[in-house]
Amino acid sequence: DTGGMMSLEMKYFVLKPRGDSIYAAASREAMRAYAEVIEECNPSLAVDLRQWARREEDFARHSNKEAP
Repeated sequence: DTGGMMSLEMKYFVLKPRGDSIYAAASREAMRAYAEVIEECNPSLAVDLRQWARREEDFARHSNKEAP
């Protein structure tokens, strides 16, 4: 039962890996999981996704250290 709400079904799902919110962290984890699944057929994309997730994670950590 969806409580009267429409079911979430779409063709694409957009992630936002930048930031230190729980949603950004979840996006980075989703990127890593996706990379693991597609690695055999597209290793270059898998590497790029992992690097992107790592850069965003590092950026979020660095930003938190500078906050008062």
